[in-house]
Parts: sequence; C-alpha cells; structure tokens
Amino acid sequence: MLQTVDGKFGYVVEFDEVPELPITFQKRREEPYAMALAAAISQGLLTEPGKYMIVITDEGKNYEIFTINEDGEESDGGGN
Repeated sequence: MLQTVDGKFGYVVEFDEVPELPITFQKRREEPYAMALAAAISQGLLTEPGKYMIVITDEGKNYEIFTINEDGEESDGGGN
C-alpha cells in the first residue's frame, strides 16, 4: 500500500515468507516498487520475512528499502 511513514512516501509491504520471483503488480504505479522489491530479493538485501517500506528515489532510478519494526520505527535496509 502506498503511504507516508516518517515523512517518506513509498510502498509498504508485509509478508510471512520472502516472495518468489518474479514479483507481479496490478497497477502501473506499483511497477517501480515491484521492480525494486525484485532487485532487493535477487541481490540478497531482503532475506527475511517482515514489514518493509520501498522508497523510489532519483526519479525512479534508485530505491531505498526500510524495515518497519513493530514499534513503528524504521531502520535502513539498503537499496541501490
């Protein structure tokens, strides 16, 4: 779901198991987030289930992924 968390706008996903590739999307606006999620999984940046926020940066050329902890705080999860 697209939302703002701590002043950052991005797509929040939560999964019990790391999704298998390829990552699919239903709406065109979800495409850059799906591509970023797929890249993070294939590069080994996301290896654990959890709740994450994907932020697209540099006009869609890069991304950042943050872990969303149960207490509502974010931690840097990397990106390109």
